[in-house]
Amino acid sequence: MSQATSQGLFLKAAADIKKNETLYGSNDRLLYFMDQGLLFHYAGDYQSSLENLEKAEDVAAELYARSVTNEAASLLINDLVRPYRGRRHERVLLHQFIAFNYMANNQYDEALVETRKVQLVFDAFSSDSELAHKYQDDGMSHYISSIVYETQRETDNALISIFKSVSAYQKSPLKVPDAVNNLAYYRFKRNGREEDLRLLNLAPTTSQDEVEGLNSKDGEIIFIGYAGKSPVIKEAIFSGTYVVGGFISGTYHKAGGEPVRIILPAPPLPTSEFEKLENKEKTKAGTTFHLKLALPEAVRRPSETKSFRILLDSGQQEHNSMVLTDTDLLIEQDIDSNRTLDLTRAAIRVVLRMLTTQYTKAQLEEETPLENILISTGIDLLTDQLERADTRLCFILPKTIQLARIPVKPAKHRIEVFALNSSGNVIGKKVWENVIVRQGEKKFLFYPSLM
Repeated sequence: MSQATSQGLFLKAAADIKKNETLYGSNDRLLYFMDQGLLFHYAGDYQSSLENLEKAEDVAAELYARSVTNEAASLLINDLVRPYRGRRHERVLLHQFIAFNYMANNQYDEALVETRKVQLVFDAFSSDSELAHKYQDDGMSHYISSIVYETQRETDNALISIFKSVSAYQKSPLKVPDAVNNLAYYRFKRNGREEDLRLLNLAPTTSQDEVEGLNSKDGEIIFIGYAGKSPVIKEAIFSGTYVVGGFISGTYHKAGGEPVRIILPAPPLPTSEFEKLENKEKTKAGTTFHLKLALPEAVRRPSETKSFRILLDSGQQEHNSMVLTDTDLLIEQDIDSNRTLDLTRAAIRVVLRMLTTQYTKAQLEEETPLENILISTGIDLLTDQLERADTRLCFILPKTIQLARIPVKPAKHRIEVFALNSSGNVIGKKVWENVIVRQGEKKFLFYPSLM
């Protein structure tokens, strides 16, 4: 699959997924439809992409309405028995790619509907009990929304979206792109929004004549490129000791190999054990057990594509793309934000299984030491095998999503796009020979280079 997407064989990859649909399983329907939708989008089949992404949207809505408490089996087995709901950035990008499909088809009313759905997702994040999560908003989504509002001549909403975009970037691991910063500064200046400038503490880094998107009333070609490969998630094995009624301590190794030491308070003792302690009776308090936890860890994949260079009409204009989002940073942020929750769930799960294991061993004790060793070893091995981290992820997402805005006159234009590596060498190319732009129109072009 990775090889096919690197070579641009997106329809072949979609056909392979369809042929092996059962590999996804009933708990991974969101991933199946999202993967298919992305592949069709990359292939330029925007209608098929819409059909699959809207099915993914339906699955996400159904899972959101279902209480997580109904998935109690995951506390005894592992998180893989839960239906995959998508990580936060995936839920946002799902709507973003639906909007991209509509934008590719010049269906801007429908694209606006999706941008508003993204805002509802953000609202759900802000009302979530997990407010400590660092991903509450998304600069790229608001920036794209501002462009769609521009197509509909909704100036006030476009300005509001630009404000939200800069604000979200300022709180994210990805700094505010210069082009977004400068566009916001001069737009607010032009519209007398001095308070917005003050609140965001904006200052320009270039003159207004050089700001993309500021002076494009005649027409505009907007290029959106997908570069490189998003990370994958692998297991980091935590080994440690559980002291009943005390603490859980141990170490796991991150993807780079560096060890991380963790100490957590253990689940509290039941009332019966406290009564035994008070009566100086035999108790489990202070008993130690070895335990193993599996934690998710993001692993970056090497990506050749670094950026894009865009030529208009055989070199009359040359533009370079800017990075709007980076999935490496988003996934690492998500895992970091969920680390305490993942550790707590895993610890509770392991402790419950461990107590069940001790009871099972006691019930199966035999007359000879050898039989007891075999039984205990078998139960311990089975228990360890059950411990798995949730490594599911939409790995067909790009590492970065990039954009360039090209002001044009109403006419027929030729667009050349070059995918560049970190040395500036060309590793891919796409040409549009006849891009017709009418007066005041915005035309969107998409190019994936998932190398």
